[in-house]
Amino acid sequence: MHYFRFAIIGFTTLMAVCGCSKEGSAPMAQDNKSIQVGGLYATQDKDGSWRVMKVLAVDDHAVHLRSYANKFPERPKDIDPAKLTLGGLKDACGFGIGHFPLAKEGFFNDKPVLLKVVPLKEDELEGYKLYLEAMKGGGR
Repeated sequence: MHYFRFAIIGFTTLMAVCGCSKEGSAPMAQDNKSIQVGGLYATQDKDGSWRVMKVLAVDDHAVHLRSYANKFPERPKDIDPAKLTLGGLKDACGFGIGHFPLAKEGFFNDKPVLLKVVPLKEDELEGYKLYLEAMKGGGR
């Protein structure tokens, strides 16, 4: 179990650093009100397909996201959260990520489109809680 935690911590650190290192002047949120917790946001990939992410939490520096494996040929106008999946390594649609922090600048650089706001489920917050626990243990 410890190797799994280290993998999660390493991956989330990498994602946070990558989000912070993007160049350009994306609009900065003056406060957290412009990012909706529970919001399902669509972003377009380089290949033109669309993916959906859910905002799990927002803090002073990062947006904590859940990225789903589902891909859409066009931007979804509405989405049924029950049909979103994290997939898996052997899943034909690929895999998603249960939790990763992304610097707000990185979030806005992806030009997310809010589709709808839905309640958070307890099981969706598991990775986020592990992240918070790891940050407390890291001397923060």
